[in-house]
Formats: sequence, structure tokens, C-alpha cells
Amino acid sequence: MAGPTVLIADDEPVLRQLLIRILERRGCRVLEAEDGAAAQRRLAEAPGAVDVAIVDVTMPPGCVETVEALLRQRPDLGVVLTSGIAPTPEVRALLERCGGAFVGKPFAPAELLRAVKEVGSGARSR
Repeated sequence: MAGPTVLIADDEPVLRQLLIRILERRGCRVLEAEDGAAAQRRLAEAPGAVDVAIVDVTMPPGCVETVEALLRQRPDLGVVLTSGIAPTPEVRALLERCGGAFVGKPFAPAELLRAVKEVGSGARSR
């Protein structure tokens, strides 16, 4: 059985490539976006196909705006936020609202994969 389809939204190309490599090695199908607007377009191009979005907290125009827009398109989307800084109260509130997970950078591949599995397993049942 194939893994989930994951949308990566991160403005750092090197990190996107690392995430793609980690996820594809575990059987995930991966779509990528360099910012929030591109993430929204990619999700719209693949309606129903994306299970989880991994969104960088500091990516323009902002993770809260991006995640809220993605969830308007797909309310059942699993969300994983990543950052090298601790989540702000606004980010913590967003995670609570959407049932998402936070993974601090740097992270071990197993930590990322665990978060994707955690939020992806509930994505279709929300």
C-alpha cells in the first residue's frame, strides 16, 4: 500500500529537497510549493489527493494564513508545522484548532514521519 500524499510548503529549496527525499523513501507521494500561494495552487490542482501538508512556520506570507486557506479548500487535511523556533501562541492555537502537529528543526526523519502518520491517519475521518 502506498503512503500518504504530502504537500510540502517551505521557502528553503534545500530543506524541501531533504523533506522530499525522506518522505519518498517511505513511500509517500510528494508535491512541493515554495510559498503559501503556491501551496494553495498545488492543493487546488490535486483535489482530494493530498492527505497531509507540511508547512514552514516562517514561510511567506505566514503559516497561519496559509494553513487556514488550505483548510478552507480541504477541511480534512492533516497539518504538520515545522520551525527552528518555538511555536508562538498563535501557532499553538492553530495547531489546536486543526489537530495538527509541530516538529522543531532540526528534526530526525523518524520524528517527521511519525507526525505525518499521526495527522494523516485522521485526515480522511475528520
